[in-house]
Amino acid sequence: MSASKPNPTREQLIRRRDEINEQLTRVNKEQRIELDRDPEEQAIEIEQGEVATSMEENLQRELAVIEEQLLEDE
Repeated sequence: MSASKPNPTREQLIRRRDEINEQLTRVNKEQRIELDRDPEEQAIEIEQGEVATSMEENLQRELAVIEEQLLEDE
């Protein structure tokens, strides 16, 4: 007996799309920082930037799926 998730409603998809867009805006702002002069701090900042880039890619993929679902619902 497998419990499947119900399909999200159009309103839920739109709400999630808006959340993703807000997160992407925040991630993009955070990536526009100037690196510290200290090499150790730079290494940390670069690593954080890589995490942010990965998160941005995941959000973009999720956004594409949502946009596709919204188009199918029309």
